[in-house]
Amino acid sequence: MNVAILETGLFPDSETVLDALNHLEPVHYVYRYDLRKPIPSAEEWDQLIDALCTSDRIISV
Repeated sequence: MNVAILETGLFPDSETVLDALNHLEPVHYVYRYDLRKPIPSAEEWDQLIDALCTSDRIISV
């Protein structure tokens, strides 16, 4: 399964969720994107959009 994780910093207890999501990495394809900092290039935005479109699950933390 393809899982995209968007680290947004919107949730105060995100560390607990991120710890739980770490268990997905050995079994699934996990893509992590830190949206708390600016994404500098159009190429990186394109990569993010491609990952979101092909993901089976999108999780915001």
